[in-house]
Amino acid sequence: MKKDNSKLNEISFNNIITEYLESEVLLDEETITSTKLALLDTIGCIFDASIGSQPVSYATRGEHTAIENPFKFASSINNSRDLGRFFTTLIRWHDYNDTFLAKEWAHPSDNIGSLFSYFMTKGGSFREFLASIVRTYEIQGALSLDTSLNKQGYDHVFFVKLASAAVYSNLLAKDDKDIVSRTINHVLLDGPSLRSYRHTPNVGRRKSWAAGDAVSRAIELSEISTLKDEKYEGILKDQTWGFESVFFQDESMTFGKTLDNWVVNNILFKVLYPAEFHGQSAVEAAVKLSKEFLLKRETIKDVIIETHEPAIRIISNKDVLNNASDRDHSLEYMVSAALLFGNVTSDSYEDSFHGYEDIEELRKKITVQENPEFTKTYYEFEKREIANTVFLNFEDGTSSEKITIRYPIGHPTRRQEAIPLIKEKFTRNISRYFDNEEASNLWALVFNLDLDTDFSELTNLLSNE
Repeated sequence: MKKDNSKLNEISFNNIITEYLESEVLLDEETITSTKLALLDTIGCIFDASIGSQPVSYATRGEHTAIENPFKFASSINNSRDLGRFFTTLIRWHDYNDTFLAKEWAHPSDNIGSLFSYFMTKGGSFREFLASIVRTYEIQGALSLDTSLNKQGYDHVFFVKLASAAVYSNLLAKDDKDIVSRTINHVLLDGPSLRSYRHTPNVGRRKSWAAGDAVSRAIELSEISTLKDEKYEGILKDQTWGFESVFFQDESMTFGKTLDNWVVNNILFKVLYPAEFHGQSAVEAAVKLSKEFLLKRETIKDVIIETHEPAIRIISNKDVLNNASDRDHSLEYMVSAALLFGNVTSDSYEDSFHGYEDIEELRKKITVQENPEFTKTYYEFEKREIANTVFLNFEDGTSSEKITIRYPIGHPTRRQEAIPLIKEKFTRNISRYFDNEEASNLWALVFNLDLDTDFSELTNLLSNE
């Protein structure tokens, strides 16, 4: 008879998380800098998405138009779950927040919405806030390194829910490990959602509010778990009704590394282009070819993109693109925009974009093919490349130079090069709420906040109070 190790394995999975949450986070100089960069980039995304009425309406389930200031507006939200959903939906709306790519594809800053919710309602120090960011990034990223949800057909926001719930419940629980374990098991009982809303023919706005929904549920489960109840042990490994048996066909959900502070220091920033990150280096290459393309536009036979297998699986799409949510996940569309206009912006994906018809025509001339070396180096832990090659073929049989970008500008190997651009992006994103001098000062003020200051000092700065 096969021995039932379900509880042993379940306790092991829970212990990995609970012991990590009980340990002190190493906030060395590199980690503090990385975490503040992630925070500032996320704040910029919140302000940028607040300008239009649609994301705010989705975030609040209301009819709100553009708001005066998202952090002032947040003070009117008196429910922690609603507050988490509000911030996370804005963070995620334009697909312009940071990224982490591995077996699973993650946007760890999605979790920051849950942390704004906790610290704005419960209080704490700026140090505790930064440490909590590090923890959510680490849990989600380490799971993403070794566990693929997408190959099972599930969406990555399940890991957002798990990471946010673990850290939020730990903040609530203080020293009660049972609350954290119960919360984690409740997340497993919920299970993951399908990722079909990220793929043709079902792409829609859900992909922009799905992380907000996950964070809201993470907060709810954390709060529920403070009540005395069963711990629901054995949920992960139970051979009949367990998470892995039901959702993973008995494959394991495991961490790809020991939990520490590595993920936040190796995050990928979307610095120049609001484009799905597997295509960032392709856009960068296409921008370099734009002048030659425009000079020889009438003689173009086709455009070739050599890429890695995950990009083909997620964003290579030459079918009908129904909306902006479809287009910002089309490798062919974003490369076409870059070739035609030398840039890609959030407006590039809209029906009303002035070059929309030209982009639609050009993407039909694009061929996407896998480069096996790029797939190999994508998964190699020591390299973690996100490589793309783009080149043009002309009617006379000649070709352009092959432009290969192995590490896009937001990659950690190009961090120093990216920091001034991250600041420019932040300033641009908040420019409708602060003038240029105020925006530049705000960057410096947040970046130089003392770790032992009260968290409210951050929100006072962001509320311009």
